[in-house]
Amino acid sequence: MHLSFFFISAVGSCLITALLVPCSHAFSATNNNIMTSARPFRIRTITSFITIDPSDFDNEASSLKEKIHACSRLLRDGESQMTTAGFEVQTIRIATNPFGEWLVTNNEDVNERLQRFNKLLSDCDINFCSLGPSYDPEHTTTICPEIVSIAPGRFSCSANINAGDITAALAAAKCIKTISLKDEGEHLQGGLGNFRFAAASCIDTVPFFPGARAPKGLGKDTIAFAVGLENGGFARELLQEAGSIENVQKVFHDKMRKELLPIQQICVGLESDNGMQYLGIDTSLNPSLDDGGSVAEAIECLDEVGVFGNPGTMAAAAAVTTSLQSIPDVKTTGYSGLMLPVLEDRRLAELDTLSIQKLLCISSVCGVGIDTVPIPGDVSEKSLASLILDVAALACRWNKPLSCRVFPVPSRLAGMATSFDSPYMCNSSIFPVE
Repeated sequence: MHLSFFFISAVGSCLITALLVPCSHAFSATNNNIMTSARPFRIRTITSFITIDPSDFDNEASSLKEKIHACSRLLRDGESQMTTAGFEVQTIRIATNPFGEWLVTNNEDVNERLQRFNKLLSDCDINFCSLGPSYDPEHTTTICPEIVSIAPGRFSCSANINAGDITAALAAAKCIKTISLKDEGEHLQGGLGNFRFAAASCIDTVPFFPGARAPKGLGKDTIAFAVGLENGGFARELLQEAGSIENVQKVFHDKMRKELLPIQQICVGLESDNGMQYLGIDTSLNPSLDDGGSVAEAIECLDEVGVFGNPGTMAAAAAVTTSLQSIPDVKTTGYSGLMLPVLEDRRLAELDTLSIQKLLCISSVCGVGIDTVPIPGDVSEKSLASLILDVAALACRWNKPLSCRVFPVPSRLAGMATSFDSPYMCNSSIFPVE
């Protein structure tokens, strides 16, 4: 969306009224052509993308405030319309261009800018914001830990890793270890800080955190947006119906297309009415902690799989991913694959036959990489860097978005149980890295 257009265009007197009220009470339009009904999955996130410039912090950050307020209004407009259409929207989020382009300057303290940004987000009740990736190993080791440490845990970030970039991988490993030892807040204790950091490769237009970043080339006065889903229960329903790998594509194309088109209709309307740039829907199968919400358990519904991780799993993952990326008439973006976050999928968390290497092998045909995997607190930076390099090699070789988000757990060894107290995660045994 062009911000200048938003603030002066004739979208009617209702829009002008919206500019005068607090962000959390801004005007929301509804699409009366979309009928409200029960939906088989949730919308995990509506993520907006903006480009920040150092000058946005001038004049008491007035320009940054304008951008955040515009994002908030438009996100809540989308949230309202999707809620009216029967979808539960869990979060609205903002992701920026790489923080090295605007946060790190010679004349202002990084923490001061972060705190100012944090306050503006709080004023608009935006609780999730990704500051994009680091491209500088020094920023990775010094600034990324500071970003995720800001209370109450609103900020996420990542480190970009290219194939074979040992310096970047070692910096990311050091960052992960540093974050794991921070405990000055509930959002950091027990290694939880790494929930908001990942080493990432080939990431663009992904609405999920912490890898989300504004698309390259997004204009400084433009707002783009994308939608991410939470659909483990729906995945189980679809794969039970399919029964076999050979039926996956037909079932997914028919059933997912039907359920996603109402979301797309709303998004296209938002794009048309407000000048925003609609990037698409990340159609990934994404688990929940609800009963029946496991994606791994859903995959086990296929005859060829049996137990997740056994022979047949890669074939199933490939079939599902191919189907998700080719749903007729649906604009897809992001990962659009199979999400296997160990601490967010109860079936994955309970399986004692999984290993990091097995998860990485499965990711070669589906994504998202190594995600929310607990590892020993005493893991060496060298071993961690080697794992990150494996993920980067796979991502760059096949030009697919992958990330490495691991949780070194202080004072815990491989095979021991985690004891996280988080509404976003379950617990599992700690995976060995070596």
